[in-house]
Amino acid sequence: MPQWGGGGEVCPRCQKTVYPAEKLLACSASWHKGCFKCKTCNGILTLSNYKDFSQDVYCRSCYQDKLHPHERNRKQLETKFSRQPGGGASSTPAAAPAGDEEE
Repeated sequence: MPQWGGGGEVCPRCQKTVYPAEKLLACSASWHKGCFKCKTCNGILTLSNYKDFSQDVYCRSCYQDKLHPHERNRKQLETKFSRQPGGGASSTPAAAPAGDEEE
């Protein structure tokens, strides 16, 4: 902790304290307005035009180009297994047929 106070919330981009006058809340974190930029192209973001993935922020273009397929596949899997009645019967392997084939 700093010698003269400080502490508080830390910006995930620059790791410095974020004060209320310069705070943006996004991705469960407090950001400096100047640090709220796309991780890939460094473009300036706003709360209405950003996308998040793995605690980082991206512009819509970079998100679509690089990250969207991974996110789409993850969401499809979550949806598929969450909609299965009775805990997802298709997610368990089928039982082997029983038989007395031991010799």
